[in-house]
Amino acid sequence: MTLAATPKHGNYVAGERARPPEDVGGVSGYERFLEIIADREDPEYAEISRWCGGYFNPEWFHLSIADKDLRNALRSNVKRRLYQPKPKAVPKK
Repeated sequence: MTLAATPKHGNYVAGERARPPEDVGGVSGYERFLEIIADREDPEYAEISRWCGGYFNPEWFHLSIADKDLRNALRSNVKRRLYQPKPKAVPKK
């Protein structure tokens, strides 16, 4: 991700891929997390899926949502988003 920042404010100008979930356990924890969510047969899949909000796509990135998350992280009194938003259903034509 590319970040532009001023002393009190910041905003993303580009990015790719999703941020790891909070408290995933560092690099090794995130690697294990990605292994588990990629394999529905993994014995830990159901628990990890619930833990991360029921949905996680490691390829997901949305610039305006990431930018809002950054602004919220810089404020002490704003509730932070814990989970990745679930995709909205695309209407069938």
